[in-house]
Amino acid sequence: MRKRKGFTLMELIIVVIIIAILAAIGLPQFFKAAGKAKESKAKSNLGHIRQVELAIDSTQGSFTTFAATQTVALNADIDTDGVNDIEVSFYDYDYTYTVAGNLATATPVAGRVGLGTFTMNLRTGVTNW
Repeated sequence: MRKRKGFTLMELIIVVIIIAILAAIGLPQFFKAAGKAKESKAKSNLGHIRQVELAIDSTQGSFTTFAATQTVALNADIDTDGVNDIEVSFYDYDYTYTVAGNLATATPVAGRVGLGTFTMNLRTGVTNW
C-alpha cells in the first residue's frame, strides 16, 4: 500500500469555499468601517478649519475663501506679532475642502463611493451631519 501525502482536490475545494464565504461576510463590514473612519476624519478636519477661520476672522474681520484638494494648510496670527499662533495642516486624499462665506464644506473626491458631503457654519458651528 502507498501512503498518501498531501490533500485531495475535494479537500482543497472545500477550504477555498469556506475562505470565500468568510471573505464575503467580512469584507463589506471592513469597507463600511473604513468609510465611517474617513467621514469621521473629514468632520474633525472641518472642526480644525473652523478654529483657524475664527481666529482669522477675529484679526481680519472676515473668513478666508479657499478650495483645497489633498493638502490643506491654514494659519492665523492672532496678536499680529508676525508669528502664527494657530496653524492647521493635513493631507486628505478622500475629501476636498472649501470655505466660502460662512460655510466650510467637505466633499468626497470624484471616485470615492459611499462617502457623504458635510458642511459646517463657521460662525455658529452648526453642522449638517
